[in-house]
Amino acid sequence: MSYFPFFMEIKDKECLVVGGGMVALRKIEKLLPFGVKITVVSPAFCSEIEELEGIDRICRRFEREDIEGKMFVIGATDNEAVNRDISVLCREKNIPVNIVDDPKKCTFFFPALVKQGEFVAGFSSGGGSPLAAQYIRKKVEDAVPVGFDKVVDVLSAVREQVKAEIPDMKKRESVFKKIFALALEKEGNITKTEIDEIIRKEGEHE
Repeated sequence: MSYFPFFMEIKDKECLVVGGGMVALRKIEKLLPFGVKITVVSPAFCSEIEELEGIDRICRRFEREDIEGKMFVIGATDNEAVNRDISVLCREKNIPVNIVDDPKKCTFFFPALVKQGEFVAGFSSGGGSPLAAQYIRKKVEDAVPVGFDKVVDVLSAVREQVKAEIPDMKKRESVFKKIFALALEKEGNITKTEIDEIIRKEGEHE
């Protein structure tokens, strides 16, 4: 069964990671750029997790109350019984859960990610072959143009201006395409003057 790739806002949301080793570290490092509030519970932490900033560490064994109020939970322990309990508890409370390297206990998977600023692409094999997802991720990462994050920022910043000044939908689409093409050509370093000129020229034909 394939999984639908929802893109969700997780900034300032509560996440629980159970486990203090390198596997947990890899999941935490993927999440940190998205601004999520991470609590890590484990009887012990590897030095890399001990040194991480921006997370809360609770040094003890997992307790069932730890999942309360969490948007999603990650089980990354080497104890199968603990991982099973985490999965069961989360399913009972309809909390999305990922148990590392155990697809049957998951209700969501971590995609292989390409991220440049606000641009994010994710790839998943439904837990069947992370290697295949990573292969495609690398292909896409290599294909993303230099400065693409700036291009996305430009289009986002100018969106309301174009909507306000160009009421016609077809002309508006044309303006966005022209701004995008120029921004792409200039690796995102397009000026406001250049943007205004594109909008003005299209507006003259209203």
